[in-house]
Amino acid sequence: MQILLADDHPLFLDGMRHILSQQDDTVQVDCAETGEAALQLLRGEIEFDLLLLDLGLPDTNGLGLLHILREEAIMVPVIVVSASENLHQIRAALAAGALGFIPKSHHAGQMLDAIHEVLDEGEIYLPESIRERIDQLAANDEIPVGQGLTPRQHQVLTLLAQGLANKQIAQRLSLTEHTVKAHLGALFQVLKVTNRTECARKAQRLGLLADNTLSN
Repeated sequence: MQILLADDHPLFLDGMRHILSQQDDTVQVDCAETGEAALQLLRGEIEFDLLLLDLGLPDTNGLGLLHILREEAIMVPVIVVSASENLHQIRAALAAGALGFIPKSHHAGQMLDAIHEVLDEGEIYLPESIRERIDQLAANDEIPVGQGLTPRQHQVLTLLAQGLANKQIAQRLSLTEHTVKAHLGALFQVLKVTNRTECARKAQRLGLLADNTLSN
């Protein structure tokens, strides 16, 4: 697994590199202390499986980087890791495609569990207390759900609803598995759900799937 850490605090980078590298001999970790450095690595030949992104980078904020990634169709799963728990920033990051938010107050075990939840289980990770506060903030939203899906997202959604795993979806659509995960994260945000089952069932209720698509 290839992971990119984008953070301007060397001590945090060193700590996270050590934690991640200790988990598995196959984990390779690259670090970037600026948004531009992170972007250059993401545009390069290395295919990253995960970007752990601090929102407070010195040259460009994390939100700006997320928008650039989306504009350039760089489909890498992103988890925001930040000391700030500003709900509006967290919500904006999720809307821009981030698959989760990990506070820097988390200990190592919690961080690893969060990464596992996103990459292996296909969930969006938010600490429960932050999830509840964001739900309250969004309670009065009037944004129509289910609109603005790209053709590729609709293909991923259809195969997800048929019960296919990420690897099977990737093979069927000739995509990498981490690209599928990134598409799923975008779908979760549009449909305002947090897991695959909710995503499929809500899409069915909204008429985004054929009547016989949903697997039992």
